[in-house]
Amino acid sequence: MAEYGFFIPSAGRTLIAGLLAGETLEISRVMVGSGKPQSQEDLASLTDLVAPVAQATSTNPLRKGDSVEMVVEYRSDLNGGLSTGFWLNEFGIFAMDGDDEVMIYYGCLGDFPQWVSAYNDGAIDIRRYPVSINVSTDVQVIITYPALAFMTADDVEQFCMTTILPQFLVEAQELIDEHDADADAHPAIHTEMDGLDARLTLLELMYSTDVSGNPFTITFQNLDGVTVEGVHNAAQGRIEF
Repeated sequence: MAEYGFFIPSAGRTLIAGLLAGETLEISRVMVGSGKPQSQEDLASLTDLVAPVAQATSTNPLRKGDSVEMVVEYRSDLNGGLSTGFWLNEFGIFAMDGDDEVMIYYGCLGDFPQWVSAYNDGAIDIRRYPVSINVSTDVQVIITYPALAFMTADDVEQFCMTTILPQFLVEAQELIDEHDADADAHPAIHTEMDGLDARLTLLELMYSTDVSGNPFTITFQNLDGVTVEGVHNAAQGRIEF
């Protein structure tokens, strides 16, 4: 009797443990099959599925600290469509070790296989299996096949929060910094500040100047009763030469 479980075979464990900082774990393919090991002792020495049936797909790997999470998915519409149904009882994830390919992850449904129906137009049979692999945070994990797995609402939310949101925040901050450094940004605020500065300067002039005659004040907000030379800048309340 083989129990339901997920395992990292010896060859896969050796590859993952031997990766150095800055290296890449290149996941090459995902397979599903109908077999199961005869015993728990056989699991460690597995190099392939017991009875391979078809190539599957997955989501893009998502990093969570030392863990890389992905969802293995098999659909009856993949690879031209499944012509004959089968009992899905195992899946394996393969990665490149130089020029060689090794199975780094094996999942078995034990005595509880799932029937996958043959593909019919409009009727797709889908099986999904979450996977978590522990690797160093300095190791990049990529897949070399298209990530064709359907995304559920939960998948989309997780992808947006862990991948899209950080990128959006970085780009938004860059736009904010660029905007803040632009001397022409917020013209209305600059105009208001210039007006306040002019009024403050006028108050300082009025109360800091010793006047012995008849005082009068010209602000150049308008030119009523005033004859001047130059260009009247009404927005700034000044005469320009």
